[in-house]
Amino acid sequence: MRARREVLVSRVVLIAVGAAFFLGSFAYDWSGDDGTIGAGVLPRTAGLLLVLVGVALVVQEVRSGAERDDEVVGVVEGVEEPDPERTRRKLVVVLAAMLAAALLIPITGLLPTLALLTLFLCAVVERQPLPRSLGVAAGVGVLGHLLFVVLLRVPLPYGVFDPAVWSLL
Repeated sequence: MRARREVLVSRVVLIAVGAAFFLGSFAYDWSGDDGTIGAGVLPRTAGLLLVLVGVALVVQEVRSGAERDDEVVGVVEGVEEPDPERTRRKLVVVLAAMLAAALLIPITGLLPTLALLTLFLCAVVERQPLPRSLGVAAGVGVLGHLLFVVLLRVPLPYGVFDPAVWSLL
């Protein structure tokens, strides 16, 4: 049994992203003055879950990482080996896209940015057909709106789509 270094690094990155969301969430209130859910609930909960899942994945990798590699090679035949260089490039593109999305949120708002990020990841990174990518991105936007705005009433950043911005005109 030997853990794969690149897999461990990816799990540690997941833990770091979760920890950043969790710690950054303390800049926002857990609940509103009227008892509604505050802006800190989503990043704090999601960050904590990412950290827990990341730790569980690290433990799993340390316990059985190399064994699973041997099993996969024995089961799957005729499939190309993953190209480590291509995987690294994909990781860099995904991280750059996530950084760009984080910078874009104050301008375009959270939900449109997440939908655009999803579209980019599906169409460009995963090379899925454009209609499928558009459907997934639209689904992310609609589900995000229904879950956070309608159901949970979480105050999300709207950017230029904030009605307060347009009421000034």
